[in-house]
Amino acid sequence: MSTILIVDDNPMFLSEASKLCEREGFETMTARSWTELNQLLATRVPDLVLMDIEMPSIPGHRLGTFIRARYRIPIVLVSGHSEERLKRLFSSSDADGWICKPLTRDKLIAAVTRFMPMEQQEAAEETKQPERVASSGTPTVLLIEDEALIAARIEAAIAPMSTVTLAEDGESAIEKLWSGSYDCILLDLMLPRLSGFDVVRHLMMRRPELLKATVIMTAAGDASLQFIDPTAVGKVLRKPFDLGTLPDVVREVAASAR
Repeated sequence: MSTILIVDDNPMFLSEASKLCEREGFETMTARSWTELNQLLATRVPDLVLMDIEMPSIPGHRLGTFIRARYRIPIVLVSGHSEERLKRLFSSSDADGWICKPLTRDKLIAAVTRFMPMEQQEAAEETKQPERVASSGTPTVLLIEDEALIAARIEAAIAPMSTVTLAEDGESAIEKLWSGSYDCILLDLMLPRLSGFDVVRHLMMRRPELLKATVIMTAAGDASLQFIDPTAVGKVLRKPFDLGTLPDVVREVAASAR
């Protein structure tokens, strides 16, 4: 089981964050000070560190230097500061990412998806995967978008050159990925129920061959996009984008992922 170390001097935050991580299937370790952090790291190395900035003695955004002197562990800063101030502190730190409090499930899954080493993540289930069928020239597209009007416009733009299947939330998208074969996935990040990061995580663990066939479509800002590795997916499109370019994007991504 993967382990997340939560470093914060606020007992209430430690309790709530631990419960959130454990509900998602992660083991947790907690530290309220530099001394406790040192003691824990001497006995066990976690897979991810969630680090509060407002720590006693040494600010959290400086602690990464001490940790990295001994271990290569992904570190994500967590803070109640404004986004702009947190980004400035992050830029002068050795951390890998940052999260504005409150810590939510979507933020946690985004950080885990981006930074937790794949070999430490949950093993793939022993379930037969659908085989990718060679395309006959018409790309098969899984469109994952919860806004009906946006989905309709995207479908209208690519329907003449592709076969489109629509999923309106992350849960139904993952179900369709289990049962269908697709040449291209158009994925919105902000989805109801399970988020787009859940879909990316599912692809990473169980359908990695489809990552390069995935186009991220989002209006999200830096707080979310920092958790998407642009080299791991086919393309990232910032909303609003020119729908007229989408057929070429689908052809390009589908062809390069084959």
